[in-house]
Amino acid sequence: MKIIESKEALEEVLKSRRNERPSSRLVEIVSAIIKNVSKAGDAAVCDYTRQFDKCELSPSKLKVSKREIENAKCPPELEKAIKNAAEGIRSFHEKQLRAPWKAEGPFGGNFGEIYRPVRRAGIYVPAGTAPLVSSVLMSVIPAQVAGVKSICVATPCSEEGKVNPGILAACKILGVYELYRGHGPSLVAAMCLGTRTIEKVNVIAGPGSAAVTEMKRQLFGCVNVDLIAGPSESLIIADESAEARFVAADILSQAEHHGSSTYIITTSKKFAETVAKEIGSLTAKELQGAVEPAGLERLNILCVKDLKEAAKISNQIAPEHLQIMTADDDKVLALIANAGAVFLGKWTPVPMGDFAFGPSHVLPTGAAAAFMSGLSTATFLKRMSVMKADKAAFGKMSETMEVFSRYEQLPAHGFTSRVRKEKNNS
Repeated sequence: MKIIESKEALEEVLKSRRNERPSSRLVEIVSAIIKNVSKAGDAAVCDYTRQFDKCELSPSKLKVSKREIENAKCPPELEKAIKNAAEGIRSFHEKQLRAPWKAEGPFGGNFGEIYRPVRRAGIYVPAGTAPLVSSVLMSVIPAQVAGVKSICVATPCSEEGKVNPGILAACKILGVYELYRGHGPSLVAAMCLGTRTIEKVNVIAGPGSAAVTEMKRQLFGCVNVDLIAGPSESLIIADESAEARFVAADILSQAEHHGSSTYIITTSKKFAETVAKEIGSLTAKELQGAVEPAGLERLNILCVKDLKEAAKISNQIAPEHLQIMTADDDKVLALIANAGAVFLGKWTPVPMGDFAFGPSHVLPTGAAAAFMSGLSTATFLKRMSVMKADKAAFGKMSETMEVFSRYEQLPAHGFTSRVRKEKNNS
């Protein structure tokens, strides 16, 4: 953990925000998985599950039976939390849907847009170091709200071939009974390419490991993907009015993610020192062992002259999660252009959004919030433009069509105008 005041040190922090490319070795490994799954299908997925997850699976066991899902046993408090979170997530995404529109064109006729869901979506749910039960909700529910009729989920399993009961319970509660188990990256390849057991999808969504992320990168175009995202990251803008213990607890909640990047930007050196002491106290007592030493080392506290400069630096960092805890949060928000999700005030810690509040927690990382948005219903929708000209509108546009066709050397394009004029004059 470092408290940074000098411009030189700040520049070094900003340089580190370059979106790193995957290693050539990882690219080769993922490319080989794609090639093998394309060739051997289910057998390749089973081979990779045996090799990497020490689990013996036959192709007939890749799909989790409906009985296994129905018989899922999870703690009652988790089941209650899943249902509670599902309500908030569904409510948010229902309000997110865009309505079709139609308007009269400037030359007559009309134009507009309509939306159609993709036919089939594949959701990947990590379960390596810990089962991300909330990711089932955060990825499946937007697809359901968008109107996707066919949704499958894929997730790693234990050496005994068991799927985490929380993930099973979430699928059951959401009514998703097409669930596959096995080696994560090869399952993603199987959903993208299609095998005898796993039908090809149109969209892949959900967080994952570096290998899963690289799989999405290489197969984008074969299917659509939600995001090419990396490790978690969080930034807090706070002034002296903020609760130092809240700020410390909230930043540690994100620093505990493996490989995370975390920042606090404050206008007060004194406040920075107070927060640093709180972080030290929490990691020594209540949160002892929760955050890896490397995670604490990557935590930067930046001291700036005012909140305007804080917002400017935040926009340069373009964090996945941005918390604002100041005397005037809305004023600071007005200065923010780049963030995956924004959390306002002292009663809105990032974990509220991670688990239950409403918006999906699948968000852009690595400064991608400067040009991308998080997972939403739009991830699973196709926008189609619709045009209808009448005879009068055609008459007003025909000369423009013919000019462009001559200039771009596309004679058949221009002929569509002339053939109609000839018909009209005959």
